[in-house]
Amino acid sequence: MEGFTKHDSVLVELATGLGKTEIFTQIMSTWEDGRCLVVAPLITLVSQAASKISQRTGEYPGIEQAQNWSNESPWSRSPFVVASKDTLISGTPPRFERIRDVGLVVVDEAHLSITKSWAELINHFRSQGAKVLGVTATAKRTDKKAMRNLYEECVFQYGIRDAVKAGWLVNPKTECFQLESLDLKSVGMGSTTMGRDFVAKQLNAELEKMETIYEIADVTSRETAGKKTVIYCSSVEEARLVSERLHDNYGMRSEWICADTAKCTQERRREALRSFTKDADGITHLCNVGILTTGWDCPGLECIVMARPTASKPLYQQILGRGTRPLPGIVDHADSTDSSRLAAIALSDKPHFQMIDLVDASLCHKIITCTDVMSGDMGIDVIERAKEIVLDKDEPVEVDEAVEQAKRELEAEEEQRQREARAQVGVDAKYRRISVDPFSRNSEAGVVRKPKQGARFVFGKFKGDLIEDAPTWYLRGCARGKPHFPMPWLRAAIAKELKKREGPPLPYGPAEGYL
Repeated sequence: MEGFTKHDSVLVELATGLGKTEIFTQIMSTWEDGRCLVVAPLITLVSQAASKISQRTGEYPGIEQAQNWSNESPWSRSPFVVASKDTLISGTPPRFERIRDVGLVVVDEAHLSITKSWAELINHFRSQGAKVLGVTATAKRTDKKAMRNLYEECVFQYGIRDAVKAGWLVNPKTECFQLESLDLKSVGMGSTTMGRDFVAKQLNAELEKMETIYEIADVTSRETAGKKTVIYCSSVEEARLVSERLHDNYGMRSEWICADTAKCTQERRREALRSFTKDADGITHLCNVGILTTGWDCPGLECIVMARPTASKPLYQQILGRGTRPLPGIVDHADSTDSSRLAAIALSDKPHFQMIDLVDASLCHKIITCTDVMSGDMGIDVIERAKEIVLDKDEPVEVDEAVEQAKRELEAEEEQRQREARAQVGVDAKYRRISVDPFSRNSEAGVVRKPKQGARFVFGKFKGDLIEDAPTWYLRGCARGKPHFPMPWLRAAIAKELKKREGPPLPYGPAEGYL
């Protein structure tokens, strides 16, 4: 990578679904300066990376995760190691110290790496000369912790909006629904691994109210019937109650899962995901908590219901990215172009996917919606206007269209404001009237006016101006500054002009007159 010629640690930002794993495994396959270590925050990402490395290089990597220990014997070890971050930092001394001769460290989901434990791990390998490559879909953080603390430069960025326009990802259609029973004005904010967000306990208390559960289930049933839908919930209780309501009151094949294995065993989670992703007659609506974000891919996903309002843009981006993947084989073929990919998506069984944002009755300004992500860096005014457009529509809106409409409306309003401001300015125009006689050679219109003649300053405050146009105070100053005017003609012209204005010099003046 060219970035490594200037920096020891670099960052690559690619939207979910654009092949971050493909990119870093390709770099690893040609890396010649030491072994390559991939560090991932989740077990699922460890297995994904190991599988990709094996496919691309033909070499199965060492695995350093929980009870799995990579073979570090100098004569039989693999040039590649994939490890869990939590495993590497565990133990005394930490397990990362046993991984030797590393020339490249790849940090998967690098937005999570701005912590003390991550820094110790990364700096250990950097101190031994290793380069560091961070890959993420969300390089910007909302908690003011700078990615530059670990990564010197972001060398490549390709976001969701650009990828949708180029036909690599499916365009989301979005709708906002205000829940009349939900009010987040009193919910506080706190720090999370994904930046600043609502305090979980306070948010859960609001979302677990039965009136709110009923409204979430009602919107979901009406808007997503017959579609493969994932509902993102804030608490296990919310997920359980929404799933129960969808099943008991609306006859939907629903289930709930969570990351807490004490409440949802791994076997139950695996079976629910298998039914949702592989069974034609299986689960259609899956409520989840703290899972199905990073490391989970389901190209057949048709709809996402955001039933856990968030103020974290990185978290929302991760969730939105679960739905933007096109169906397999639609765009990933050789010699494709922007137009051919867009046409292929439009003709596929997934021309777009639906994003449903559930917001509170007070329209709390802190809530992130689809328009925040798809508006890119267009500014808060465009984002807020796009949200208003989405809220006013009675059917799903393509986010790109809402953003472009918001941009046009704001530009037109700004132009109107400027026009009205210009109309308020009163100016008396200065002009002279010239009588023109086309048959007279002496008419004023035929006279070519020559510039005024006379001595002019060749330097100073009034450089280029006529001496006769300069103020008297300046001419007096020039007269007193004789050494600065070595040109006799200039001294004489200044003296002449002063004499014309003030008369002859006083008897006690300089013998030479004014100059």
